[in-house]
Amino acid sequence: MESILALALLVFSLAPINAEEASPQVDFSRDILPLLSENCFQCHGPDEATREAGLRLDQRDGILAQADSGLAAVVPESAENSELVKRIISADPDLLMPPPESGKKLSATDIKRLKQWIDTGAEWSVHWAYEKPESQELPSPTGTWKHNNPIDLFIHQGLKESGLSPSKKAGKETLIRRATLDLTGLPPTIAEIDQFLADDSPDAFEGVLDRVMESPAYAEHMTRIWLDAARYADTHGLHLDNERSIWPYRDWVIDAFQNNMPFDQFTVEQIAGDLLPEPTLQQRIATGFNRCNVTTSEGGSIDDEYYVRYAVDRVETTSTVWLGLTSGCAACHDHKFDPLTQKEFYQMFSYFFSLTERAMDGNNLLPPPVVKVPSDEQTALKTKYQQKVTDLNSGIKERLDNIEYEDALADAMLGELEQGDAIWFDDALPPGAKPQGDGPYQWKFVTAPEHPVHSGKNSSVRTGTGLTQHFFDGANPKLKLGNPGRLFAYVYLDPENPPETIQLQFNDGSWNHRAYWGADKAHGAGQTGAANFHAGELPETGKWIRLEIDAASVGLKPESEINGWAFTQVGGTVHWDAAGVVSLQSLPAEKLSSLNLWKQYRKKVTSPPIPAEIQKILDLEPEKQTEDQHRKIEEYYLQNVHPEHADSFAKIRKDLDDTKKALADVEKSIPSTLVMEDRTEPRQAHVLERGQYTEKRDAVSSAVPQWIAPLPEGAPNNRLGLASWLVSPENPLTARVTVNRFWLQHFGMGLVKTAEDFGIQGEQPSHPELLDWLALQFVQSGWNIKEFHKLIMMSATYQQSSNVTPQQLQKDPDNRLLSRGPRYRLDAEVIRDNALATSGLLVRDVGGKSVRPYQPSGLWKAVGFGGSNTSVFAQDKGEKLYRRSMYTFWKRTSPPPSMSTFDAPDRETCQVRRARTNTPLQSLVLMNDVQFVEAARKLAERVLLEGGSTPPEQFAFAFRTTTSRFPESYERDSLMQLYKEYFQEFQSTPENAEKLLSTGESARDSKLPAADLAAWTMICHLLLNLSETVTQN
Repeated sequence: MESILALALLVFSLAPINAEEASPQVDFSRDILPLLSENCFQCHGPDEATREAGLRLDQRDGILAQADSGLAAVVPESAENSELVKRIISADPDLLMPPPESGKKLSATDIKRLKQWIDTGAEWSVHWAYEKPESQELPSPTGTWKHNNPIDLFIHQGLKESGLSPSKKAGKETLIRRATLDLTGLPPTIAEIDQFLADDSPDAFEGVLDRVMESPAYAEHMTRIWLDAARYADTHGLHLDNERSIWPYRDWVIDAFQNNMPFDQFTVEQIAGDLLPEPTLQQRIATGFNRCNVTTSEGGSIDDEYYVRYAVDRVETTSTVWLGLTSGCAACHDHKFDPLTQKEFYQMFSYFFSLTERAMDGNNLLPPPVVKVPSDEQTALKTKYQQKVTDLNSGIKERLDNIEYEDALADAMLGELEQGDAIWFDDALPPGAKPQGDGPYQWKFVTAPEHPVHSGKNSSVRTGTGLTQHFFDGANPKLKLGNPGRLFAYVYLDPENPPETIQLQFNDGSWNHRAYWGADKAHGAGQTGAANFHAGELPETGKWIRLEIDAASVGLKPESEINGWAFTQVGGTVHWDAAGVVSLQSLPAEKLSSLNLWKQYRKKVTSPPIPAEIQKILDLEPEKQTEDQHRKIEEYYLQNVHPEHADSFAKIRKDLDDTKKALADVEKSIPSTLVMEDRTEPRQAHVLERGQYTEKRDAVSSAVPQWIAPLPEGAPNNRLGLASWLVSPENPLTARVTVNRFWLQHFGMGLVKTAEDFGIQGEQPSHPELLDWLALQFVQSGWNIKEFHKLIMMSATYQQSSNVTPQQLQKDPDNRLLSRGPRYRLDAEVIRDNALATSGLLVRDVGGKSVRPYQPSGLWKAVGFGGSNTSVFAQDKGEKLYRRSMYTFWKRTSPPPSMSTFDAPDRETCQVRRARTNTPLQSLVLMNDVQFVEAARKLAERVLLEGGSTPPEQFAFAFRTTTSRFPESYERDSLMQLYKEYFQEFQSTPENAEKLLSTGESARDSKLPAADLAAWTMICHLLLNLSETVTQN
C-alpha cells in the first residue's frame, strides 16, 4: 500500500520537483487533511459532542487556537514548537497522540510530511472535493507517445513521472469486444466483428461506438447500472416482502438513456419531476427513484418511526449518488470527518419528510401515491373507445329527442301484485357454481323411480351418520333477492332414516346466514340470530315439503346477491330438490307502457337492479324531483323498460355497454407505478437526538449545506430547488462524482476509487487534474452522457492492451496510473446475458414487467411469511426465461442467487460500486446452473447449424462467438481432442447424452445426432466457463 501511495504522490504533485529540494512539496488537501482525518478527527473533528480538550483540528482557526491546555496545536513555520508534533512523537504514553489504545500510529513518512507542512507555513485549504473544479492547462505531449485526446495527456504525464510507458494499442477484436461489453453488457456478434475488421477507415472505431450507443441494449445496460444506485427492487423489502409495481420507472430510465437525456435533466426529473410546472406523466414516473426505498407494513410498526426512516434513506441515497458523501453519519451526530452537521442533515431530510405516502405500505402492490402508465397502444384504444361512447350517447340522445311520449295511465294506481317462484337450480347447479362437500361423498344427483323427485328429472341426496354438508359457491350470475325476500327449497326426509337436523345456509360473500329445523346440532350450533336462525321443527317425513325462510331472518337484505347455497344434515337420508326465491311477478306489457305504473312498481321491488342514480331519484317524492331528474327517469325508462321503445334501443344500448366494458378492460389492464407527491401541509422536521424519532430537538426548515454551494438564485426551497442545487454550476461535487462513475464503468475502478465517498475519508483521486477537466467537459457538453462515453473510449488510454508487464505489475499493480487497458470480471448480469446472447436464447424485448427465470427451489419459502405473495417462487415459462438479467424479479429478502454469487447487491440500500470477489461458488454456478448448461446446449446447436461444415470452421465459430477472437492453433487442437473424447463417451453412454441434452426448457433440435450435440455442448460449456469469456479484457 505504501508503494502505491508513493507512486500516487508523484502523480499528484502539482509543482515540478527541484533536484535541490530534499522532498516533494506537501499539499495540504492531498497529504495533510487525510492524515488528520484518519488519526485525529474522531476526537478533535467536526462533531462537537465528541470533541475533546477544546481542540478542533478540522479548521484552521481551531488548529492555531489555544486548546484547554493553553497551548496551540500548530505554530506556523515552527514544527518544533507545535504541540501537535510534540504529542505525535512523545515517548510518554499519557501524552502520545493518537492514544496507544486507539491502535493508530503515524508513520515516519507521515510525521515528516506533517513537520514539513508546518515549517512551510501550515497553509490551509479546503478538502479538494469541496472546491469547484478548476480549468486545467493541458499537459504537453510526452515524446512520441500517441495521444488521441486530452485524457491521454494527463495520463501520460503521470506515467512519465512514475517511470512507466503506456501499453500498445489493443487489437481490433479486443477493442470491439471491450467497447460492446462496456456499452451494452452484451458481446459483439461475429458479423459485427468481421465488419469492424474489414473497415480500415480512421473513424472505424468511432463508428462502432456510435452504432452501439444507438442500440436499445446500450440503454438497458446503462439502466442496469443505475438501478443499483436507485436501489430498485420488485418487493417492499421488509416483513412479508410483498411485490410492488414500480417497473415503469425502470422503463423510464431506459428511455432516458436511449434518448440521451442530459444528466442535469435526468437528475431534476427523478428528484422532483412532480414539482415541475405542469409535469408530464413521464416526469411524474421519473420520481419513482425515491419510491424504490425499502418499506414495511409489519404489525406493531410505528408510523412516525418509518416516516423518519424513509426520509433518512432518501437523504443518504441522494448524497451518495450525486454528492459522493456518507451523509448517514450525520443522522445521529455531526459528521466526524466531513463538515456536514447534524442540523444540516435534518435540513436536507426536511425536503423528503412531507410526502403523501403512508408509513405502512399495506403490503400492497401499489401503495399510493401512484399514477397509471398506459402504453401508446392502450392510449389509442382508450381514445377510440371514449370517442365511440361519446358517439353512441349522441345517437341515443338523438333518438330520445325524436320520441314523443305521453303516458295514457299517468293517473292510474298499480294495485297489488301476485308473487311467484324464481327457481335458481333444479336438475343441475347454476352456471359457474363449483360443487363442494365434506365427508366421503359430495354432490350426488339421483333420478326417479328409484328415488323421490319433486320436479324435473333429478333430486340430490346425501346419507350421513353425523354432521355432513354439500354445497356450491361461485355461481354466476348470482341469485338476486327481490321483495318480499323469501327463499325456498323442497326437502324429502326418509321415514326409515330421518335426520336429527336439517339446515340451509347462504353465501352473499359470507356464509354466516343459516336457518335450521330440528335439533341445534348443525353448523353454528349454540349461536342465535341470523347466524343460526331456528326456523322450526323437522318437517314431516315421507313426503316433499316446501321450506320457506324470510331473507331478513338470516341477515340477508332484499337487494342481496347470493352466489352459494349449502344443504346440511345431521344423520339420516335427505333428498333436496328445486330451490330459489319468492318474488313479485313482473308487470305485464300493457302496464309497462306506463311510466307512472313502472315507477310505482319499482317502489315495491328491488329486482332486477337499476342504476343507483335512477333508484335514488325514484326514492324521492315526485314533488321533490327536479325537471332534470324527471327527464333522466323518463330517458332511462324509454331506453330500458318501455316495451316498444326499449327494443329499438336494445342494439345501440348493447353496443354502448360492450364499448364501456372494453374501455373498462383497457383501463384495468393499464399498469401503475409509485411516484412522489408532497403534502399540502408539510410536516415539521426536527433534529433527532441520536437519530431517534422520539427524541426531537430543534425544529429545522428545508435547506442545503451552504459550505457545498448556495441554493441557486430564484430556486424554490423544495425538492425542485434541491434538484437544481445538485446540478448547479456552483456545486463542486455532482459533476465530479458522476464522471468518476462513468470512468469506473469503463476501467473497473474510478479515478477516485471510493466512488461512494468523496469526503475526507475517501481515497484521493489518482489524477486530480484529469478529474476536474472531465467534470468541466461534462458540464460544458450540456451534461451529454453519450458524448462523455465517447470521449473516454476514443482515448488512447482506453484503447491500450490489457496485457501486463513485470514492470507494470511492480510499479502499478492495481493499474491506478492506467499504464495498460482495463481488465476485470464482468458483472453478474453481464455474465448471464453473455451466455444467453452467444447461445441465441436471448430475448431482446425491451421494458415491461419483471420475469422469473430459473433458480433453485425453496429459496423464497425459506424466508417467506404466511400471507406473502412472494413466499413461493413460481418460475416463468417460454421467452420469459431468456430476458435480459436486468428484468429478473428482484426479491429483496432473497435476491436472485446466481446474481448474488457474482456480487450483485441486495438492493436494500443505494450502491454505486460493486465488490468483485473470486470464490469457488462462482465456478460452480458457471458449471452447473441450468441457465448456463442450457446456453451451452443451444450454442452447440448453433455451432452445428451455423458454424460451417468442417471441424476447424466449427471450432473457430464457437471460439469467436464466446471470446470474440480466433483460437490459436494449440487452443483449437486441444478443443478438437477434447471433443473426440466427449464424442466417444456419449456414443458409449447415450443415456448420459440424453440427460445432458434435456437440461433447460428450450426445445432441442431433434434432427441433430445426440452424441455429436452432447459433445459440442460440453465444448461450448467449457468456452462459456473460460476466464476470457467472463472477463473484460
